[in-house]
Amino acid sequence: MALIIDETHKAFDLAQIQRGNCVRIRRTGDSSARNGFVTEVTPDKLRILYCNTQNNATSYVDITAADVALGMWEIYWTADFQTINYECNAPQTGNIKQ
Repeated sequence: MALIIDETHKAFDLAQIQRGNCVRIRRTGDSSARNGFVTEVTPDKLRILYCNTQNNATSYVDITAADVALGMWEIYWTADFQTINYECNAPQTGNIKQ
């Protein structure tokens, strides 16, 4: 199931991701991913708590549904570590060798 509900207004499907889910997020262009927990879910925004390894402190990052729909974020999320969900709308680039 898709994380983004595709309507005229991009919104998160609140049945798919919930507060307390574990996530792994990577912003397009970044080389490293962040692991954390979803602390707030609204139709327009996810707030993620993660450990910032540069200064060994916790930090928050807000991800908007519009940014996810544009392909700016790659997101893995799970509620039970048995089923891993994935969302990435980034355009596929490069040559595919067959």
